[in-house]
Amino acid sequence: MLFSTPFFCFAFFPAFFLLYFLVPAKRVVLLAGSLLFYAWGEPVFLFVVLASSVLDWVLGRLISRRKDRAGVVPLALGIAANLGILVYTKYAFFALTNWNYVLDLLAQPLVSVPKVALPLGVSFIVFEKITYLVDIRRGAANPARSLLDYLNYVFLFPKLLAGPIVKYHDIAGQLTRPSLSWRNLQGGILRFVFGLGKKVLLGDQLGAVADSVFSLNGRALDTGSAWLGLVCFGLQIYFDFSGYSDMAIGMGRMLGFRLLENFDNPYLATSVSDFWKRWHISLTSWIREYLYIPLGGNRVAPLRVALNLFLCFLLSGLWHGASWNFVAWGLLHGGGIAADRYFWHARNNGIPKFFRWLGTTVFVFLAWTFFRVPDLKSAVGYLAALFGRHATEANAIFLTPDVLFFLLAGLALVFLPLAASRRESDESSEPRLAVRTAAGILIFVLCSARMALGSLPPFIYFHF
Repeated sequence: MLFSTPFFCFAFFPAFFLLYFLVPAKRVVLLAGSLLFYAWGEPVFLFVVLASSVLDWVLGRLISRRKDRAGVVPLALGIAANLGILVYTKYAFFALTNWNYVLDLLAQPLVSVPKVALPLGVSFIVFEKITYLVDIRRGAANPARSLLDYLNYVFLFPKLLAGPIVKYHDIAGQLTRPSLSWRNLQGGILRFVFGLGKKVLLGDQLGAVADSVFSLNGRALDTGSAWLGLVCFGLQIYFDFSGYSDMAIGMGRMLGFRLLENFDNPYLATSVSDFWKRWHISLTSWIREYLYIPLGGNRVAPLRVALNLFLCFLLSGLWHGASWNFVAWGLLHGGGIAADRYFWHARNNGIPKFFRWLGTTVFVFLAWTFFRVPDLKSAVGYLAALFGRHATEANAIFLTPDVLFFLLAGLALVFLPLAASRRESDESSEPRLAVRTAAGILIFVLCSARMALGSLPPFIYFHF
């Protein structure tokens, strides 16, 4: 069930919210609505997540009671069970396909490769469930007081499919005492509508251009079209993903929850490290706290720090997708952050901020090539087109007035700091609130008209 569909906007969520507001047993209504939401897209995998969540809850209580080394056993069991779900559904095909390639070279019999449909939101769900168990072991969180509370944490539908990744102890109190108020309702609606506008009015339009360019035969791709497609995709993935996060945060606020921010104007970053402090913040925080620091963080030798950075971003790339192009994308960013740490930060003080921003932006957009294409061969061909290879066939991609309009609108929103700011202030003045409300009404009308014209593409991060 997509947030950007008439059924969700005009039927499911209004009906759910009315029940949630009127019925005293709000936690029961929340869980029922969240289970229905997930079952709509994953009716079979729902039961897998339910069963594994019950196991988490039991193991969490065992971990909390055993502070000695014996507590490691239920922790290891819980992590293994959750990673087993992720590995089987997301990486089994990739791993066995590559293993068969090796066996074929050695003239050995091939193994059977299962074809498993990737469940919606599996990466986000598994990371949150592992976080819960690890935090209990560390003493950073208490186990959920009831299975109902834990299931609501796992299945909370605004953030279920694409984050933000939430820690249990950050939301535990809100699960039992959601903060319902007119101010939260008003701010949440506006946040949801602005996120919907990002997705429907900008992300989807720019995505159509990117899809047209990336679908071209390599011989038909000239330099201008290649850059047009890459810029459109870079804008599309930002508006699509940050739009989802805005919608999730907005719905959470309407329901009385404060979800953490996930984006902070990432295309204004002046280094690769700065970019990752602004892009997908909840994932960056998760990698730092649950992977980078346990590996030694900054406390080990410089070479080990560099290796840890590469490993963390290698796994970040694989988290996004089971293919070699995602590995390359992750390693590029790992290399960028290692370069920041060891020589860039020490030498960039004399470089004007504009050029630091420009270099970072070009690097990030070039790396998006590996994120968008299906394989490494396609990435090499696309990069060749970006840097001057001439097309040998007629090019069908033109910078038409409507494409130019969406492109300029997208560039203005992400590259102008004031325009790109998307955090509403609780202390907003009445005139500013009136302007935001009027803009929200206009955006919602335009989005409704667009949704009425036909089906819209799913959110990009649903694939992860």
